[in-house]
Amino acid sequence: MYNSFLKYEEDFKSWVYDNFPDISPLSRDFLIHLKSNGSKKKLWQHQLTGIYHVVYAYELLNYKDVLLNIVTGGGKTAIIGGVMAWLRVCHNIQKFLVLCPNTIVRDRLEEDFITKKVFRDFGFFPSGTEHFVNGMDLHILGTNVAGILNNGIILGNIHQLYSSNINGQRNLNYIMRYAGVIAVFNDEAHNTPADEYDNVLRYLSKISKFRLDTTATPDRADGQSPDSKMIYEFNIADAQSEVPPLVKSVVVYQPKISFVQLTYTNPDTGEQRTVDEMDEEFEKIEKGLTSTQWVTDPEPMQKQIAIAIDRLEQQKKLAKSLGDDRYNPILFVVAICIKDAKQAAKMLNETFHKNTILVTEESSDDERILAGIIGKKGEALDEIYNRLAREKGVTKAKELIETGSKLEAVVSVLMLREGWDVPAVSVILLLRKFSSRVYGQQVIGRGLRLNIRDKDIQEIVAVIDHEKLQHQWLWDILNAKVKKDVDQDNLFGIEEDLPPKRKPQILDKPENIIEIPNPIEINEEGDFDDILSIVVESGDYPNWQDILNSFEYGVSVQISKLEIESIKAQNISSGNGFFEIIEPPSFKPNVNELNLSREDLIENLKGSIRDIARELLADEGIGSNELGYLYGILMDHVRSKLLENKSAGLATEELLKYAINNINNIEHNLKSKNGLVSSIIKYKKE
Repeated sequence: MYNSFLKYEEDFKSWVYDNFPDISPLSRDFLIHLKSNGSKKKLWQHQLTGIYHVVYAYELLNYKDVLLNIVTGGGKTAIIGGVMAWLRVCHNIQKFLVLCPNTIVRDRLEEDFITKKVFRDFGFFPSGTEHFVNGMDLHILGTNVAGILNNGIILGNIHQLYSSNINGQRNLNYIMRYAGVIAVFNDEAHNTPADEYDNVLRYLSKISKFRLDTTATPDRADGQSPDSKMIYEFNIADAQSEVPPLVKSVVVYQPKISFVQLTYTNPDTGEQRTVDEMDEEFEKIEKGLTSTQWVTDPEPMQKQIAIAIDRLEQQKKLAKSLGDDRYNPILFVVAICIKDAKQAAKMLNETFHKNTILVTEESSDDERILAGIIGKKGEALDEIYNRLAREKGVTKAKELIETGSKLEAVVSVLMLREGWDVPAVSVILLLRKFSSRVYGQQVIGRGLRLNIRDKDIQEIVAVIDHEKLQHQWLWDILNAKVKKDVDQDNLFGIEEDLPPKRKPQILDKPENIIEIPNPIEINEEGDFDDILSIVVESGDYPNWQDILNSFEYGVSVQISKLEIESIKAQNISSGNGFFEIIEPPSFKPNVNELNLSREDLIENLKGSIRDIARELLADEGIGSNELGYLYGILMDHVRSKLLENKSAGLATEELLKYAINNINNIEHNLKSKNGLVSSIIKYKKE
């Protein structure tokens, strides 16, 4: 996303140095107060700078809708609180609407604002205006619309303002008619691909004096950007260059495979055979594997989990020796469908004996609460207990705290990408392939938050990846470099000296920036004869059904045995290419696969198809309102191609297992044609 502020940077720096001239006296006094106040909790410099950018853009550049691109763990909520206080004190705005994409983000924001702690801790209100905090009570959007009038801050999911549902119509109408002048805070602003989302923001702009978008990944899933102007960036490189660093260092671990054995069923004889790299058939059979099978078939999944457990045990030692035992490191496992997630959770619980929770869209409220308790200790755990005791009673609160405190791992399907802020995430295991820049960065962002902020130590998040997933593009975004020819002595240890922090990039000559003008519509017809012969593949498929019918699945191939020679690790948070080779895990238990009943097989198949449909829509930037339709199309495809035209209820167990084993192939085929999913939605069946 283009940074609209770059050409003003030199003037901005002079403005800050001269103590904020040429703005309203109230705003100037407010910024001087922030710069020098003696509150018990200090803003980081980038948080202060972010607020300065907002005031400069609004009062000197007349920008009404602005965006701050702040790294996960960079304290966006404190910036939001500071901007709210400025608008209240200096512009007499008394109503603040905070929008977020889901309940997980909403719960996190509720914790930050429900007690007004963010305003008091940072001392945002200058002397003589402290009483304004009394008007910053929080209302959660729900059935009580009167709360919109009686409270200063209204927090809700964007869907609660959609006109496609009665409650959304009522909430939006009430705000538009009775809320008066407001300011809008659009958190996780990259979640704006849906037309209804954009429509809500357009409606609100009629009564909104100012809008602040915040995100760590400003590019949207559909390849577009929010319609606000980005005025400030503070990314991972910037956070790492601070002393002490503001986010964890990221180390990626990938196994080096020494032996692979595949099992497949001969389509002519029905005979089940195994082949390895010495067999002539191996290369041909290997082509039937999808990239995700290297981490989701039971045998390799077990090995990937074993690597993750090794990293987790090491992180526990680091937490005790360097982190004063203030937190319990946890493992975060990311799967793409319910089938893989259940298999991973079963292995973790039964084979590796790690207390694990599975979180999906169907998870209960208690399970989501447990996902927020996991890894916490001390004061952080006490705060959650106090809130739960108020909301659910002391007995239930104690039960949840006791259960959550014992958890060591959480497995997620399309959940916990954003808003799930658990600093104890110390190991991330990727059991899926990312094709979206947005979602890949979001998941890694779950492990960036620091546990220890009052000591200059280098915390680490270990990411377990596989080269077959082809995630180098993701590591390149974070400036990954690999140093070659590293011997076995370069092992990562507790006392290992990590590389120096890299320096942030600084704009040298802002006067040379060229602003690209908006396109101008010209009604006159031009002469395009010379380019008519150019053929561009548009990714538009009116005949999408024919393409689906052309997909073939063939024999079912599974990685039945896999041996790891070593594990390669690279530090992607530094620019000098830190690299290491470590031994593979010595613990190699037998694979413990899921034993599913016929009913479980049916539910597993349907759930996995639903998860794939949701993932495909998200990658294309299409709202979940089309989930039911795409799910139906994919189930028709499964019946036609994998269930011998039988419904799931009438198919044999063998066919159901065959279909389940091809889940990754279905996803691979749909993603192989860029724009296919969009075309399925665009050219709907009658």
